[in-house]
This record gives sequence, C-alpha cells and structure tokens, in this order.
Amino acid sequence: MPLAVCPECEAEIHVDEDLDKGDAVRCEECEAKLEVVGLDPIELDLVVDDDEDDYDDDDDY
Repeated sequence: MPLAVCPECEAEIHVDEDLDKGDAVRCEECEAKLEVVGLDPIELDLVVDDDEDDYDDDDDY
C-alpha cells in the first residue's frame, strides 16, 4: 500500500493504489481533510472548508 505525507502534521498516510487526482482522504493523526493533487509520487494538499470561514467574519447579524 502506497504512503503519502500529511501536509499538516507530516504523518505517514496509507492510501489506496487506485487514487485519482481530486480524491479526498483524511489524516488519521490530525483529522485534516486532504485532497490528492499529485500521483507520482502521491501528493496531498489541505482542503479549506469555506463554511468554517463564514463564521470568522466580524459582520453583525
């Protein structure tokens, strides 16, 4: 089983061999949401959740 590295905590992640670009995975160590951005070698990038950013605004409701 191939290994990838979490860009958030640098933990090794075991991934399926049949991954495609754009597939989502989760780091078991830090629970980060990750997206496959490269296949040879397997590269992962953090997924930014836009819904969480909506609550960080200083707008009055």
